[in-house]
Amino acid sequence: MKNLCRVFGNPISQSKSPLIHSLFAKQFDLDLRYDKCTDGLESFEDAVAAFFTKAGAIGANVTLPFKQRAYDYADELSPHALRSGAVNTLYKRKGIVYGDNTDGRGLVWDLKRHNIDINGLHVLLIGAGGAAQGCIPALFDAGIEKLDISNRTVEKAQQMIDQLKTNSDWNLSLFNETQKYDLIINATSLSLSRKVPEIKDEILSSAKVCYDMVYLDEPTAFMQYANRVGVEKTIDGIGMLVGQAAESFRVWFDLSPDLNTVVQALKTKGNHS
Repeated sequence: MKNLCRVFGNPISQSKSPLIHSLFAKQFDLDLRYDKCTDGLESFEDAVAAFFTKAGAIGANVTLPFKQRAYDYADELSPHALRSGAVNTLYKRKGIVYGDNTDGRGLVWDLKRHNIDINGLHVLLIGAGGAAQGCIPALFDAGIEKLDISNRTVEKAQQMIDQLKTNSDWNLSLFNETQKYDLIINATSLSLSRKVPEIKDEILSSAKVCYDMVYLDEPTAFMQYANRVGVEKTIDGIGMLVGQAAESFRVWFDLSPDLNTVVQALKTKGNHS
């Protein structure tokens, strides 16, 4: 029987997850069908439930804007999901739906792949959605010293900080315009519409590294902005995407694929598409 996996999101047309997981599956001669679900906001829970009734259904990835809803949907949560309050990976075993969050492990893997020494960093995280929330536990696990959160709605950022501090002693604060940051991470989807977060040039230029979770075939708007103000190193989110996908693949199949070859394959495909 063919293994069936799916990604849920809206918008989802740009997702490279089906290609990534097909490349993983080829490494193990695994018979896998991985597709996209574009059902709307109101039908997310019903769509997930219907998916898991299908023959061969193994697991699902969840992207914007459903990560908090997936957290509420899961019957049981991994420690990663519990600490972050968001879910990007679902799977069902013996009638129980489990939720995990692999975003942070994917981000940390990619930062290390780019030879970024994470230990002791003061980080600015732009955005307070599921993508941002899912990464915070892994960043602190990797050794960052402090993390500030900037969001268009300050109340939402404060709500996320309060929630995360409930079960942790992490050094979390709201964005402070007087601070300088070692690493600035754009966890918004603004680059998909060629827009950038509202952040002053002098704050952005203070960073050694700027990371955009969005991935495009060319440098994102955020990366271009950072380059213009003199940031030394800018990175897009393709490596994070591959890293979190590999963690989901491992959770579903107990197999650990080679990530670097998949990252290179995606870059080659993007340059020739």
